[in-house]
Amino acid sequence: MPKNPPDLPRLVPGTAPGDRVTVQQTAFSHDVLGRFVCNDWDEVAASLADGGFPFDVIVVGAGMFGGYCAEKLYRLGAPSGLRVLVLDAGAMLLPVHVQNLPQRLGGSLGGPRYHRTREDGTGVQNVVWGLPWISNEPSPGLAYCLGGRSVFWGGWSPRLTEADLRQWPADVAGYLTDAGGYDRTELEIGTVPTCDYMLATSFHDGLLAALEQTVGKAVGLHAVEEAPLAVVGSAPASGLFAYDKFSSAPFLIDAVRNDAAENTGQGDVSRRLFVVPRARVLRLHHTGGTVTGLEVAVEGRPEPIRVEVPAGAAVVVANGTVEATRLALDSLGVGDRTANPDSPRLGNLTVHLRSNITVRIRRSALGLPPGPPPDVETTAFLVRGQGSGGRQFHLQLSAAAVGGIDPERDMWQQVPDIDTLAHIRANQDPDWITIVLRCMGEMEGDRCVPPDPARSWIDLSAEVDEHGQRRAYVHLATTAADEALWQEMDRAAFDLAADLAGGPPPAGRPADLQYLQSRSGPFADSRPQPAATGRSWWQDGLGSTHHEAGTLPMGDPGASVTDTRGRFHGLSNAYVVGPAVFPTLGSANPALTALALARRTAELLVQERTATPPPGFVPLSRDPADWTLVGRPGSSPTMWHLGTLLETGDGYGLYYYVKEQFADAAFWVEWRELAPGDNSGVYVRTPGPAGPDPLEQADLQGHEIQIDDLAAGTPPGEGVHGTGAIYGLQAPTGSAGNPPGQWNTYLIETSGPRIEVALNGRQINGYTSTRRQNGFFALQVHGQPSRIQFRNLHVRSQQLAGEAN
Repeated sequence: MPKNPPDLPRLVPGTAPGDRVTVQQTAFSHDVLGRFVCNDWDEVAASLADGGFPFDVIVVGAGMFGGYCAEKLYRLGAPSGLRVLVLDAGAMLLPVHVQNLPQRLGGSLGGPRYHRTREDGTGVQNVVWGLPWISNEPSPGLAYCLGGRSVFWGGWSPRLTEADLRQWPADVAGYLTDAGGYDRTELEIGTVPTCDYMLATSFHDGLLAALEQTVGKAVGLHAVEEAPLAVVGSAPASGLFAYDKFSSAPFLIDAVRNDAAENTGQGDVSRRLFVVPRARVLRLHHTGGTVTGLEVAVEGRPEPIRVEVPAGAAVVVANGTVEATRLALDSLGVGDRTANPDSPRLGNLTVHLRSNITVRIRRSALGLPPGPPPDVETTAFLVRGQGSGGRQFHLQLSAAAVGGIDPERDMWQQVPDIDTLAHIRANQDPDWITIVLRCMGEMEGDRCVPPDPARSWIDLSAEVDEHGQRRAYVHLATTAADEALWQEMDRAAFDLAADLAGGPPPAGRPADLQYLQSRSGPFADSRPQPAATGRSWWQDGLGSTHHEAGTLPMGDPGASVTDTRGRFHGLSNAYVVGPAVFPTLGSANPALTALALARRTAELLVQERTATPPPGFVPLSRDPADWTLVGRPGSSPTMWHLGTLLETGDGYGLYYYVKEQFADAAFWVEWRELAPGDNSGVYVRTPGPAGPDPLEQADLQGHEIQIDDLAAGTPPGEGVHGTGAIYGLQAPTGSAGNPPGQWNTYLIETSGPRIEVALNGRQINGYTSTRRQNGFFALQVHGQPSRIQFRNLHVRSQQLAGEAN
């Protein structure tokens, strides 16, 4: 939002239609955060109607990966002036991860109250969690808010293994490893350096030593690593002050506020990043191989609206694996068996096999000093394993000297004051260390076409939602190989716990190892036994992991749904970010890899929308001191600086580059118009801003390469006032201009008396002039309603005519 945002209707409508407020007031709060981050659709539409340039990218979903991708598009696209629209079905909730807030403030926000297989008419599961699909396995669904699940997630961010990446396309694997995709993302989200709020204790070192001595004993386990947690931690004592657990919400908020700060002159018209909450994308409309529009349900409107996708713009689908797949099924007809029984289902849906095994071990058995712990003892590690079938699993080990069953209680929540810290320290268990072994196992994918219907898949159901859209149906099932791996993984976790405790106790000695016998307790000496049939109580449901992946895998045409850029095969402008594009899932939590690939998609989209000057060109200075604006008497022209863009405003004048003059040189300039007939021009070899009547002398002695696709004022049949003309002297040989809203490139070369002009790589003019052969470069401001933007002003100078005075 700009610094002075427009008013909104009151929450409780007044009697007068114009009764609006800048910041909403409720009985409990001032909605400053939402108002200064989000726009409603009317404000976005007004910015376009008032002269805003088209959006270059529309991002569907502002969750973990969509919000992150949008922020990267905004930052990386700054030199190109990329304009980004983000549409999310949820609303603004929290500016940070819920665990960055004081203890238990999140309350029921921290997760769904219960899992279910369909929307059962009771409404959302709590304030933000809802289930828009149907499944055979109970699921918590989606977090409908900016940041999505990243506001609530656990933070575990391991890399895929080398074995995993050998099954991925080589260019994608190379980006993650050799090109530094993992390195950059780990540094940004906080997994590197390892969070020191857990490590600066003898407790961590002692437990690490115990693990390193025992990991090789349990069948299938082979390595122990520091916990790859997306947390930035630096505090004077463990758990004392707020630490930063990664969420994409602050990234997106900061980008919006940065955009507002840089575009105070023209407000929303010139902004580059908009976030519209409560705007659920229902369908993608496409013509041929191009997505041309989105059908969007905007809260408060009785019918969905159509959001046009401008020519040349991209659509990034980032609304979660299941919803992204629903759009592919419903909008693109990919694998819709309900409408076409002969169409293959979307295969390769995978989640994770997950177990939670809680034990406690005597301090003495772990080699830790006896007695009350001297400091807060809480730490975490990752233990890698592999099943007999070659598939991966790992154990996320959390440990603490807490009484009870929750060693993560003090690890994951902000402790804001030293008195609470003292209370935690005083109430630690002097005899036992409680350990949770969260087991994550690789699920077997299905790349066959059509996939085995007895495995996992997604299709459209016959049931429709409140908008009349068919819901997705999610079928999750384990194979015999999955069940075997699950048993091996759980056995490895139980064996590791026993090995840490020194093995079974001799007769007459108190047990050093106790097991949680149910999800609510108590601890007992006997090892829990697997269920005779069905899942054991420590094994989680398949729908509970939030790790749905692989439904729109990247790869070669015919064997995948998207290419290695995440773009749908057969569509020129529709992309997917998130775990949906994973060819395989491995055992690693998908967040790190999906975030790195979301950045890659943003980088590629920016590259595709950024022209590159020929070799040898260097940018002209952007320092305002190196430019001078001269207007006609009585006129007040404006050249707006919008980040790295220049945009023409009111009045008539020339914006001179006064740092130096040029004789023989080449200029490479990108420009675009908002509407047909918008007028401007690029001047070369002008006498400059000094002296009498500089604007008239520029026309008489210099050379204007015209921008005006309607060629206003051109004598019939001559064309000397149209785009590409050397104004008033020679018409172009043809027109190669792009439609309004799209960027064009001019290559203007001056050599002796000769001037050559190329438009978008096509030679359209060549003229031998009798006018001056050196002078200043300038851009024309033609006045309203014309609006022309310039970017990437480059020069390759063969000869300088001298420095400007």
